Amino acid sequence: MSDKNLINKINQEFREILNNMDTPETPVKHILENANKEFHERGCVINVGEGDNVIKKPFPVFIMPYFISRGQMNEIERISNHIMNALEKISNLYFMDDKFKPMFNLTDKETELVESETGTQRRVWITRNDAFMENDILKFIEFNTDSPGGPMYSDVQTEIIEQTSVMDALRKKYYMSSDRFIPQILYNLLRAYREWGGKKSLPNIAIVSDKGATYPEFLLIVEDFKRQGYRCEFATPPSLDYRNGKAYTPAGMPIDILYRRGWIRNWTDVWEDIKPLRAAYRDNAFCCVNSIRSLLAAIKSLLEHLQDPEIMKLFTPEEKEVVINNVPWTRLMTNRKTMAPDGKTQIDLFDFVRDHRETLVLKPMDLYGGKGVCVGPVNTQAKWEETIQIAATTDQKYVVQEFVHIPEMELPEVDPELKWKSKKLNQNFYAFGGKHAGGMCRTSEAAVINISAGGGLCPIVVVEGEK
Repeated sequence: MSDKNLINKINQEFREILNNMDTPETPVKHILENANKEFHERGCVINVGEGDNVIKKPFPVFIMPYFISRGQMNEIERISNHIMNALEKISNLYFMDDKFKPMFNLTDKETELVESETGTQRRVWITRNDAFMENDILKFIEFNTDSPGGPMYSDVQTEIIEQTSVMDALRKKYYMSSDRFIPQILYNLLRAYREWGGKKSLPNIAIVSDKGATYPEFLLIVEDFKRQGYRCEFATPPSLDYRNGKAYTPAGMPIDILYRRGWIRNWTDVWEDIKPLRAAYRDNAFCCVNSIRSLLAAIKSLLEHLQDPEIMKLFTPEEKEVVINNVPWTRLMTNRKTMAPDGKTQIDLFDFVRDHRETLVLKPMDLYGGKGVCVGPVNTQAKWEETIQIAATTDQKYVVQEFVHIPEMELPEVDPELKWKSKKLNQNFYAFGGKHAGGMCRTSEAAVINISAGGGLCPIVVVEGEK
């Protein structure tokens, strides 16, 4: 049986099993309600609002996984590993020759941090590379190498869904597997710590970020690391102290590993308030994962340079193939002539973008959570031109990217009866230590898919074959 037929078959059987279970005695509503209840009771919520107005908001759990065959996942692993190699190579250019530095578009603050010694050779230890599957071809639209979120939420959801009665029924017919991410993250934190020069068998770990949307996830990771025997605390960047060559949390814990979450602006937006942290980072007083140097691979405009013929000379034939086939055409929005998506025609960039709304997407360079993204095919020409004007006249830099068709999948909801509702899917694949580590999906009814913007999660389950 082909991979495609295998996945079509298990999707159909999942649906039939769930529909057959939906009886007055055992309504499916209870299965969904119990899964969501457990997910939220275990602390998987997001923070909404600011200051004293923050509320903990549940987000939906879909009990149907995104099934993928082992053959498909092996191909994704091959592509992901080549992409990671290419990202490391292009990041290295920053340190090889000053002529390459402008292409990274760093601010002065970012430059200061990037040029501090980190103690490890690898730039990117932990990343989540976001993609859409278009006609069975994976297209990476962003590389979240700065500080990717969601691993604990995904681990908890996968555990809950695997225990449902519908998955019990499917396991009688299929061999299946799934990934867990937090154990892999801890392993790579320790790998980085050893490379940095750390000697402790149980180093102290600080998870450092602001108390933003995914703050509840950080607290869950703290508790998990504690259960593994590590001393672990959460701290915000301004709360850290630095004295006698060691950084400390507010509770006085000396930091051996700083697991950096959030994003770069959690540091640069409070620049004057983090002088102790900046000094400790400059002195390489702890092992920082990811280091700020990972930002070099996260910059959205870097996708343009990945396909630059001169830079591609650094890549192996396999890496070149992946960059060409699996990275969509992307350009930094500046007033210039450049090559069109067809790779043959010279265009005036702003004119081209203005005239091709239905095939393009505009994204801010340094925002996250879907903020400021304008998806051409689902927006009006007026909104499109308004975004172009922002890109042309403000300090907010934008990139334009070739629109990738967003895959959809019907997922079960109860409102109040069982319904199957079409959801858009964004496939997200983690890589740790430069190697593919599995994936999960985010879902939404909107074209911009993000948990903090109201989306949900859907785990990836690999179908190894029939019994």
